[in-house]
Amino acid sequence: MQHLIESIRTTRENLGYSQEYMAMKLGIGQNGYSKIELGYTRITVDRLFEIAKILNTDIFVLLQHPQLKEAV
Repeated sequence: MQHLIESIRTTRENLGYSQEYMAMKLGIGQNGYSKIELGYTRITVDRLFEIAKILNTDIFVLLQHPQLKEAV
């Protein structure tokens, strides 16, 4: 789960998106989004699809383990 959270945060930062922006797009508060990235709130499959869409990526890219990304 930690690698998924790190992947979401890294992708968001690489795109220059703030937590506030992500929260607004998801229809939640910034504090709620922050809890997702801190791992305090579990990510549902539906929420993962929403996040991937905002980040313009595929959920499988977000789920891929970091060592596998480097090998590709």
